[in-house]
Amino acid sequence: MRRKDVTPAETSPRSSARAPRQARGRERREQLLDAAAALIAESGLAAVSMHAVAERAGASIGSVYHFFRDKDQMLDALAERHDAELQPAFDRVLQRSDAEWGAMSPPEIIEQLIGWALRYFVRHPDALATLDLHDKTMHDDFRRLIDRIMRAKLGDELGAKAATTLDAVALGTLLFTREQDPRSRDVVVAALPEMMAAYLAALEAERARD
Repeated sequence: MRRKDVTPAETSPRSSARAPRQARGRERREQLLDAAAALIAESGLAAVSMHAVAERAGASIGSVYHFFRDKDQMLDALAERHDAELQPAFDRVLQRSDAEWGAMSPPEIIEQLIGWALRYFVRHPDALATLDLHDKTMHDDFRRLIDRIMRAKLGDELGAKAATTLDAVALGTLLFTREQDPRSRDVVVAALPEMMAAYLAALEAERARD
């Protein structure tokens, strides 16, 4: 999930931030990234600068430049850190069998597909700010997974309808929450899984009637 606004040609050189070999250096680098993440959570991307991160982390400006060439490289490192956490969880979702999905209730399906990811992004506003939520590869994988599960659960017609709706609502919610005050954002994210589960349950009931 490449950082937003970074083109494929820019990805390789920007991802070459210094990777410390010693534990002390790794710890310092993580502290700098934590400082950048905190600034984003409080005031958005515009608040992040090399000097602001140094001040927030209680580090010298030279220490920041030791690990990161510039702000863009630091933001790439933040995105890579979230990629490292999100990809294994997403892989586990992809690896579930149709039989496992079929045995789940609507609330369980929504939680396993979408709920955990929504909560992750709300807990980590810097992930919302730095990752490309329109990343085509990951989004296509997610879209195919939803379509497969919904068709298995609801049949082709209702399943395709449910997949399109759930995909649009999940992505739209993430894009919405990126711009919102944390209080309104948290209200939306807390209510959404229940609403989506109710929608899926209604479609299941519709199929049973037919």
